[in-house]
Amino acid sequence: MKDHRFASPQIESVLERSIDRRDLLREAIAGAGGLVGLSLLEPASSAAADTPKRGGNLRVAILGGTSADTLDAHAEVTQTDVTRAQWLYEPLVELDRDGHLINVLAESIEANVTATEWTIRLRKGVTFHNGRPVTANDLAATFKRIGNPKAPKAGASSLLAVDLDGLKVLDNLTLRVPMHSPFAALPECISQSFNFGVVPSDYDPKTPVGTGPFKYQSFAPGQQSVFSRFDGYWKSGQPYLDAVTLIDFPADTAAFNALQGTEVDAFLFAPLALSKQAGDQIQALVSRPGQWTPFTMRVDQAPFNNVDVRQAFRFIVDRQQMINLALSGQGAVGNDVFAWWDPAYDHSLLRERDVDKAKYLLKKAGLENLTVELVTGDISSGVLQAAQVFAQQARDAGVTVKVRQVTVDIFFGDQYLKWPFAQDFWGYSPYLSQVVQSMLPSSPYNETHWNDERYYKLYNQAQATLDQAKRAEIIAAMQKLDFEEGGYIIPSYNKTLDLLRQNVRGVVPTAIGLSGLGNGAISEIWIE
Repeated sequence: MKDHRFASPQIESVLERSIDRRDLLREAIAGAGGLVGLSLLEPASSAAADTPKRGGNLRVAILGGTSADTLDAHAEVTQTDVTRAQWLYEPLVELDRDGHLINVLAESIEANVTATEWTIRLRKGVTFHNGRPVTANDLAATFKRIGNPKAPKAGASSLLAVDLDGLKVLDNLTLRVPMHSPFAALPECISQSFNFGVVPSDYDPKTPVGTGPFKYQSFAPGQQSVFSRFDGYWKSGQPYLDAVTLIDFPADTAAFNALQGTEVDAFLFAPLALSKQAGDQIQALVSRPGQWTPFTMRVDQAPFNNVDVRQAFRFIVDRQQMINLALSGQGAVGNDVFAWWDPAYDHSLLRERDVDKAKYLLKKAGLENLTVELVTGDISSGVLQAAQVFAQQARDAGVTVKVRQVTVDIFFGDQYLKWPFAQDFWGYSPYLSQVVQSMLPSSPYNETHWNDERYYKLYNQAQATLDQAKRAEIIAAMQKLDFEEGGYIIPSYNKTLDLLRQNVRGVVPTAIGLSGLGNGAISEIWIE
């Protein structure tokens, strides 16, 4: 990809308008007389070699909290929800910092030769926060709670193939899981820790109990959450902290000022521009590209029910320029297909900006001089800036984009997933796992309203194929449909930034981009 810089004075103008919040942050630094600066935390930081110390309350600033925030193990939507869930609960399996699948509460997960039955054996010696041991009965109850057809949770689509009535407890730690149809990718499809935390059979989200390193102490939605160390945690010697407090802030300037004034110890998902500063009191934890913040086009609603319009909008985007302006250069070019770290990802699918092609496709659709509304909110770093940059780039193709910014609670309110043209944020998931979350008619977050019979047929073939090489060939065919006809515009895979006081240790960068503090590895963090 060519490095397209400032293409026009109009783009320079929109940059000035769209990063005004980041300018305020720079002014805050200058106003402090340069006393507070940043140093980049590298993966091989010497801090990781230090001996962890026990104690302390880690105070964490985060944006995006609302009055609708939840502690429910299986109903998370916002980044604040996800963060709390990763501290309270644990899944059977999850993705490590490099995107590899690892066991957590599962000792083993094995399929029969046709992937029509899976046997799950739980790790020994794990207890819930209330002291009860985790059993196969609890796992069965967790699956049934998530997949309850009368009140399905966010992960229900991943369990549609599971015969919930046929779950069989073989012994105290072993559960047999029959399928209605072959499901070869079960482990990766239940790897989202925020959707599949194992809970006790009598679970009550009002007084939440999990197996995570921290247990519930208090919760004020949209304001503050406090958790205390779980002394019975199964990882020996962890967690190191006595407590962790998640504090909701209304704006990044307020969060940064709190960090600067030592009122908090960390600021999750901070503006990426701050990673370029230098100093010795605040460290910058920069992830590898993993998060993606797509533009979402509803394929079932005009004008995006016309594939020519969808492709035209994709050709409008100058991807490197958007990374430079909206992400301060902190990202890798995306090509409208998700799951960049998946071994089956097709890196041959590339799309350059082509304004003439965009104009041709719009004319072919009879929609020259098109006007659309783009709904956005301050839901993740760089999203608002990307909306403004896209609007400027679209003018070159004769398209008028009216950017409508709403508050976070409105964005994720009743109209969420219904906006014809909007934005969103995702952390990395393996390809088939992401498909289950957002690309099937049954998906909880099918924001593009994608419903393609060819695609669904390929998905079923992939789930019936245990051979990874053969499954990768099927996934490649699915990705080709994504690339040629899908409703996502994915300009980039983004880095994410956490700002930490220098005395916060044990944090390592991640490639997942799902949550802060080294992908939520809160049990490993300590304060010096």
